[in-house]
Amino acid sequence: MYQLKHVLAIVDFRQHRHYALPRAIELAKQFDCEITVTANTYESFLSFIPTSSAIDHQQIKREAIALNNQRLRDLVDTFDHEGLSIHCKTIWSKSFHSGLTEYINEYGFDLVLKSSHGHNIIKKILFTPTDWHLLRDTKANILFVNKGNWPKESSIIGAINIEDDQQHQALNEKIIKTTVALAESCSSKASVLNVFPWPMIQLNKFKYLFDKEDLFLSIKSKHEDQVKKIVDGVANLNGKVIIAEGLEPEETIPEIMKSTKSELLVMGTVGRKGIDAAMIGNTAERILDKLECEVLAIK
Repeated sequence: MYQLKHVLAIVDFRQHRHYALPRAIELAKQFDCEITVTANTYESFLSFIPTSSAIDHQQIKREAIALNNQRLRDLVDTFDHEGLSIHCKTIWSKSFHSGLTEYINEYGFDLVLKSSHGHNIIKKILFTPTDWHLLRDTKANILFVNKGNWPKESSIIGAINIEDDQQHQALNEKIIKTTVALAESCSSKASVLNVFPWPMIQLNKFKYLFDKEDLFLSIKSKHEDQVKKIVDGVANLNGKVIIAEGLEPEETIPEIMKSTKSELLVMGTVGRKGIDAAMIGNTAERILDKLECEVLAIK
């Protein structure tokens, strides 16, 4: 049974629209869960003032945090939250993503919600966006939200990988359960997607052994049978199983989401760090930047 007991809504006051908070409130009403709303603040000028000066650093910090907490409470009050348990927490950190990461990992929220926005190609190469840091460095499931309210009678797709290893099996189960539970809670259709790569066969050399169309249908049928077996062992779909061929998931999955007019993609992610992550990013990150829909990343 999919449960949410405590969710975190991230507010970034540098942005004009705050989609994560109203969506957290919507989920709290559906799952009867607790909400913490957080934002970061830091007075950078304190770094240039010696601690030996007459200026009280701690007093400035206390006042800045109190002011930011009041901004959070005022924002919460713009939404209907009657009967919900909502707490406001200001993080004091020089780095927006570092403070968030430390706080998220310390308290172990069931779900973190953050408003999403695009990143240009220069930022992708030179800087790692906060979204990428949260995907790589936190242990929490993260919902990237791009609209205030969830549309009724929409479509949710859970993307799974049918590798035989235990890690993927456990992740597939989480993805399917989450997809079905969210669809049930917001009157949506739940479908499961699997993308399989076309085998690297030298058809010109061995064309007398293969019928290309028959080979494709055979591989597709095998994947469909495997996916249906996995799904049937976990939950009942009110949507369908979708099998798509593609060498690069970050290209195929966005195309499927667009063609099916689906509003939310539920996908698994395993963080990659270091030079590899800085240069090429994770598959989940590359998918995130090509989607127009919302994304829930399951750890």
